[in-house]
Amino acid sequence: MKSCLLIILIILSAGNSVSQSKHIFRYDSTRQLFPSKHGEKKWRPIIGFDAFRSFYSGAPVKFNGLRFGMEYKGVHRFGFGFYGLKRDLVFTDLSVDYPLATDTSMVKFKLNYAALFYERVFYKTKKWEVSFPVYLGGGGLEGYVEGSDGIYYKYLATSFSLINTGVGLKYYLLRWLAPRVGFGYRFTFNTEKTLRKSFNGAYYSFGLSIIVGELYKSIFKNNVN
Repeated sequence: MKSCLLIILIILSAGNSVSQSKHIFRYDSTRQLFPSKHGEKKWRPIIGFDAFRSFYSGAPVKFNGLRFGMEYKGVHRFGFGFYGLKRDLVFTDLSVDYPLATDTSMVKFKLNYAALFYERVFYKTKKWEVSFPVYLGGGGLEGYVEGSDGIYYKYLATSFSLINTGVGLKYYLLRWLAPRVGFGYRFTFNTEKTLRKSFNGAYYSFGLSIIVGELYKSIFKNNVN
């Protein structure tokens, strides 16, 4: 937990310290390293579709989710998101201590979580941007084991906390639409060792951002014309 908090402090302090000296890194009016602002509006609502991918014991771990938030001065983003496994994780070689379990029992997990996020843009051009996203959240995990009768029984129900941090790259196809990719590391804590081992690790991500205000203006302008 201390290492997670340290990472957040390093990212935030780095952004603030460089932004205070932004005149050193200013290249032109549309390109900045750690810009203090970008665009005219202070606040804009945003919606994002997220997908996180990683692996455990060779099996893909796929999270999909939806996030909502606000953008401040074009370079700070805050909000919350909801995430869940795309499909249940299924294992055929996992030993479970349960009365009805057998040596060949299949085990599957269901998992979902909610998270707060903060994202700091540290490089910006008219079409491209690079940012540091940080997610802090918590959720629940349920485990089911196949009994000798072929029925799945719930043998585990636990909660967990997590933090995701990494780097994201975004390209603006339109003023209101931007696909993005990224990579980072996921830490889980406040839970049992098996869960931490399963979900701690590097991930890659992809998604789509929608700037609601710009979408509204685009639709409204077309309707007027």
